[in-house]
Amino acid sequence: MLLANSAVAQVKRGTTTLLVMPFENRSKTAGAEWLSEACSELLVQRMASPGLYVVTRNQRVYSFDHAGVPVAVKPSRATIFRVAEELGADFVVLGSYEVSGDAFQASAQLLEVKNPKLRPEIKRAGSLADFAALQSSLAWALLQEMPNPPQVSEQQFIQASPPVRLDAFENYVRGVASSSRPQKIRYWKEALRLNPGYAAAAFQLGKLYYDGHDYEQAVVWLAKVPKEDPSGGEASFLVGMAEYNRGYLDRANVAFSSLVARVPLTEVYNNIGVVDARRGRRTEAMEYFSKAVAADPSDADYRFNLALALFKAGDNAGAARQLREEVQFKPSDSEAKALLYLLNHGVTMASVTSAAASGGPATGQPRIPIERIKRNYDEASYRQIEMQIDNLKQQQRTK
Repeated sequence: MLLANSAVAQVKRGTTTLLVMPFENRSKTAGAEWLSEACSELLVQRMASPGLYVVTRNQRVYSFDHAGVPVAVKPSRATIFRVAEELGADFVVLGSYEVSGDAFQASAQLLEVKNPKLRPEIKRAGSLADFAALQSSLAWALLQEMPNPPQVSEQQFIQASPPVRLDAFENYVRGVASSSRPQKIRYWKEALRLNPGYAAAAFQLGKLYYDGHDYEQAVVWLAKVPKEDPSGGEASFLVGMAEYNRGYLDRANVAFSSLVARVPLTEVYNNIGVVDARRGRRTEAMEYFSKAVAADPSDADYRFNLALALFKAGDNAGAARQLREEVQFKPSDSEAKALLYLLNHGVTMASVTSAAASGGPATGQPRIPIERIKRNYDEASYRQIEMQIDNLKQQQRTK
């Protein structure tokens, strides 16, 4: 369970962690089994917030698989509790549903993990066509039972998410649950055909192409995700990364720059710096690397990139200072040590450039490393810090 646990372990202190289990199908109607994952998937989407980390489906599946419970097997309450403890979850959502004709009803309850207790059931019922609204209502009610509930009415909470056709959502969920890449593509494209502008499906499709290194198709689909969508930030980041990997540095700069204006993340500062450095804009690159180091001084890559920018600008003393700091955080960084060695032996960027311009043999010339790009996007941590700052300000105002 190392991968799943390591991801959850990065959750900021003071953030509640929630595990949502697939709902139990109590229907006698055939063809309703897809709603088991649909119920949990919609709750995951609706309940996630800066103060509430919701374990993703992939993390959940991985954790139970390594506990000896494959995805097709219903785990016991004891197993659920044990896995939730190992994941560090504070609460678990347990639920069931029933479909009869066009009628749908669902119930859910919270299981407290650290102070073991099962909260009372919460029920919702209505037309199956209103599935998304009913599950959103259930999400709102569950959040009211947890720390820091949303300060909006139930109706406002439901209306905050754009409506989606049930058949489109079914295709989306089937794509999420499938282990076949071609099937995922087919389901998500069908979801978008049925519900054009379906941001969640466009994001998943774009991310799938990105992970498969089909960067051209990744950009096509990720560009369809609205900037204001919850996944809009990551979509813009992946567009920037896809364009960078394709060698379209100007396009990558546009994507990263538009994102940093909305979400000033250190990884985005760094990546703009990398793109600017590759475009020969050394002054601008140094400014962005400096911002990244100022925001996160302990990140070895940011210091390495700043050191490299200083070296290329002729500031060997400044570069060496950054590298000495960097190897304190990452003693195993052989590349940083090699560059520091060159600096300590008087190698300058001017001497490297002169040797290259002379047309002499490359053998024996020092190898200058390249800047390090950040491939992981962590908007959640930024939002958590932002929320904590807002809470502190609110507390100070009430004193």
